[in-house]
Amino acid sequence: MVFQDSYAVTFAAAFLVVALSYHLLHPLCISPLAKVPNAHWSSPLSSLWILVTRYRGQELHTVRQAHIKLGPIVRLGPRDISISCFEDGIRTVYHGGFDKPPWFSFFNYYGSENAFCSLTKKSHSTHRRRIAAVYTKSALSKSPQLAAVTETILLAGLVPRMENDMLTSQQTDLLELSYSMCLDLVNAYLFGQSNGSRFLTKGEDIKSFLEHYEHRYCAESFWPQELPRFTRMLERVGVRLLPKRASASKKWLESWMMAMCEAADATMRMAEKSTLENPADFPTVYASVRGATDQDSSHLDAHCKQSEVASELFDHMGLVLAYTLYYLSQKPTAQRRLREEIAFAAPEMHRPSSSNSFNLPSAATLDKLPYLSAIICESLRMRPNSTPLPRITPANASVRLAGIEGIPPGVRVNAFQWFVHRDPKKWDRVDEWIPERWLDGDGKLLKGSGESQLWGFCSGPRMCAGSNLSQYHRK
Repeated sequence: MVFQDSYAVTFAAAFLVVALSYHLLHPLCISPLAKVPNAHWSSPLSSLWILVTRYRGQELHTVRQAHIKLGPIVRLGPRDISISCFEDGIRTVYHGGFDKPPWFSFFNYYGSENAFCSLTKKSHSTHRRRIAAVYTKSALSKSPQLAAVTETILLAGLVPRMENDMLTSQQTDLLELSYSMCLDLVNAYLFGQSNGSRFLTKGEDIKSFLEHYEHRYCAESFWPQELPRFTRMLERVGVRLLPKRASASKKWLESWMMAMCEAADATMRMAEKSTLENPADFPTVYASVRGATDQDSSHLDAHCKQSEVASELFDHMGLVLAYTLYYLSQKPTAQRRLREEIAFAAPEMHRPSSSNSFNLPSAATLDKLPYLSAIICESLRMRPNSTPLPRITPANASVRLAGIEGIPPGVRVNAFQWFVHRDPKKWDRVDEWIPERWLDGDGKLLKGSGESQLWGFCSGPRMCAGSNLSQYHRK
């Protein structure tokens, strides 16, 4: 009996030693990821280091330093890597349409997916089809509604606002002004001129909006993004890791968006009855998304369809101009050169019209201005998105990334746009804003190497659908 007990204990101990050895040796020596340089000594064994780094908001800086020291691919956790090279790295992942991890689910609204937070190729294709037609460069440049709402917002909203600040000797908060302008421009195209936001004319309080926006995307959003199962488990026993203000602000933003959707719905009914007086009030994007949702989600009731539409349009909110204006404000020589270029190519900007105002140049005219394009490219290069935009390697095959063969299925791959945009191998003085780097000796825009130099809107089948609208509004 003693012998049998001793044998059982020995067997159990041997089993534990073998199992422990395997779990230590496999990530360290056997796994294909063992060939990837470790950003931290614990990376093959635990995700704790990278989770703490992300929680502290230090991931971009820390991982960038790891890439500088170790090369274009580094291991962050047992099944978590980062890549910084475009060829044989970012291109493979993003042009290959790798699925997204649950990290993106945090960006849904009304409990419904949108294009940004859809995790699979199939789901994303459905969302993208809903808006693709109205966001092509051709559709935008030829849209009379977009031209009309842009002119109204800039000439009847932005210019009077700045003139009033000047006449009353008020300081202009450039950040708040740019946010107000961006939101009003985007929402007017989404929902129609009369249904969009009114931040420029102070019909709505931009400070209140930004406060709710910041609370919604607070630092504690780390928990549902990085540890969704753990977060849900704690919620079941009454422990909330997200502060109450985050949930309250999400509801506020949802109500704000739904009000514009309902107003757009009413405008569409007016258009159907031929009682719509101002064509600029027609909700171009909303109508496209609503019509497509009615077709591809016919099984849903009216409330769920409206939630689908509203969530989709949240993905289109953009606050894109702030840094462009900031950098331009720091360079008087750049301001002067841009004014001269516009004055020469678009004299209508300075010629008074019958209403003692001025006319905006066409989108086609602005597209031909090389220095304006250079300013936009350089601002995008300097200040892209600062999140890692993670993807998951395919479930059915291993892949090659940054020269490493056999990256297994189910590995999280992170790629920061900063790594492409501030690569010292491609750029001189990477941390300086120099629009001239995008021009040749004759002052013409360089063709460059495309996405390998400027990756501001990602690439491949899941490239940002609103990139053309963003460029339109920047110009």
